[in-house]
Amino acid sequence: MSTLVKGDASNTAFAILTPEGKPALHGRGSGRGPMDLFIDATDMAKGMDALAEKYHPIPAEGTPSLPVTLNPIIGMVVAASDNLPLVLVITQDNQRRGELEAKVADPAWSKEFAGRFTYAVSASTKDFPKIKGHTIKEGVLLIEPDIFGLKGSVMEEVPVDRLSEDLTGAMRRALDKHAPIAKTRIEMSRKGFEEGVFYETSIPVSGRGEAADRERYRQQLLLKNMN
Repeated sequence: MSTLVKGDASNTAFAILTPEGKPALHGRGSGRGPMDLFIDATDMAKGMDALAEKYHPIPAEGTPSLPVTLNPIIGMVVAASDNLPLVLVITQDNQRRGELEAKVADPAWSKEFAGRFTYAVSASTKDFPKIKGHTIKEGVLLIEPDIFGLKGSVMEEVPVDRLSEDLTGAMRRALDKHAPIAKTRIEMSRKGFEEGVFYETSIPVSGRGEAADRERYRQQLLLKNMN
């Protein structure tokens, strides 16, 4: 991060990198956000189009692998943050996992569905946050996350022996049912405090101000629970 920003690199950085991992554009600001590189969304789209013309992708052989998140718990939070349904592949068999992921990857990368779902894999729903409405033990669940990604409702489920026939239709129906949640920072803060939501990060929070804010919020939650 320190190579991408000007000044203290304690928390965030924003950059568009070349395939060699070097900054493709040099901004006029600190390098902390898109506004340091672009005036607005339209300018960003034009700049990215112009940059993309300089690079020619190498055609992939077959379908790319399924873009799964690190684990299903993170997958649910990512889905909630992006206001997308979650596609959860469930299997206890490591060999079958590759087969199931490949079957899901075909529609996942199609023009119809690309960018419209978040994906995760789990050995069992027991490893997963609170979800309701499922009956299968192996196959695919299409889940509507709640506002914080702490729980969700199953919109569609496809048993493992019906993936080839039913998955595409189930994904279409899930998108029809999906209802993105309008969110504001103020509302999320209020509702999060009411429900006692606190996210533990896997990577330590390095920003001093953010770390202090998190600790102050944690103490407020503890005091609220004591009362």
